[in-house]
Amino acid sequence: MKIDRHRKPYCVVVGGLNLDIQAFCSFDYRPEDSNPGQIHRSLGGVGRNIAENLVRLGLDVELITVVGDSSSWDGLVSRTEKLGISLAHSLRIKEAPLSVYLCILDRDGNLMGAVADMRAIEKMQVNQLKAQKSLFDYAEAIVVDGNIPKDCIEWIAENYGVLEDEKKPHISSIKQKSQEPDAISRPLLIADPVSTKKSEKFVSCFGKFDIAKPNVSESARIAGLEENASIEEIALSLRKKSLLPKELYISKGTEGISFIDREIIEHIPLNSFKLCPHVINRSGAGDAACAALVWISLLERRLKEKYGDSSWSISPRDKAKLALSSALYASSSNRPVNPHLNQRNLFETTRICYPETSKLIGELINAIQTENHK
Repeated sequence: MKIDRHRKPYCVVVGGLNLDIQAFCSFDYRPEDSNPGQIHRSLGGVGRNIAENLVRLGLDVELITVVGDSSSWDGLVSRTEKLGISLAHSLRIKEAPLSVYLCILDRDGNLMGAVADMRAIEKMQVNQLKAQKSLFDYAEAIVVDGNIPKDCIEWIAENYGVLEDEKKPHISSIKQKSQEPDAISRPLLIADPVSTKKSEKFVSCFGKFDIAKPNVSESARIAGLEENASIEEIALSLRKKSLLPKELYISKGTEGISFIDREIIEHIPLNSFKLCPHVINRSGAGDAACAALVWISLLERRLKEKYGDSSWSISPRDKAKLALSSALYASSSNRPVNPHLNQRNLFETTRICYPETSKLIGELINAIQTENHK
């Protein structure tokens, strides 16, 4: 299955695809001991999880990753494509080891520890990405997860990232208009660093991203600070080093999300109303939050292009609430991605968890319905 680059919208996700093995403890987790529980296997990978969330929210998605040639790999690829995620541009390498993510979750769904064997995707090369330039050029968004090699992240950021002067011609917008009458603006560039160690790959280019969703320790590592640094210290360090993305959403786990937008720093707590979804498994929550940020930002861009910048502008505060609601909804499933996710369920969850967003959500629903009927 291949993406038609003239079909809108679509986005490219460059990141991991793996087998998830999740161990759910039946009782309180006891370290250095055998814990009774249940073990589930499912599709996983940060990039793949983000891609599935985006598909369920109505976007076409091309996942660029590295896969092997074993029957186990064939199974992962087949099941991924059946979900509507295209792997047509992914690299297949002979005898590449199966990518596996193994984690232990306590009885409340909190992550106790994990090991990720992602040796296959470490074989991704810049030349592979250069060969897909046309696909990148016409994407509305490019999502990068920290599993891919550092030089691949830097190449994407250099060619599709935020410019010091956005008015200057960009590599993705230098096209012959006579041949490409529907050429679009630069793709939105989004980063999910994945882990504290892998976040180091973004140190040279983090400021080139439009949107980023690290956690506190990941953002502190990129900023060159200790993991217990405050959000204010992280923001100041990133700004001094010209590493501050346009919109930075720092996950604080069960405490919520802090966002940094220009000079504004604000924390949005994770609401725990009784009507909010019950938490079963938080392992895919961050991926769901990232996908929601991508989806709502693309919707905002399309509405701005249609009605004008002054008519539609969704604040980072409201985006953060939507992202947290998406994370909560994902956590209510024992799978990394909630199979019941769609736009309606995401909007409804956001309304329940953050009632103050009801007016905005109503306006978004009306705008989407208007577009769908044309």
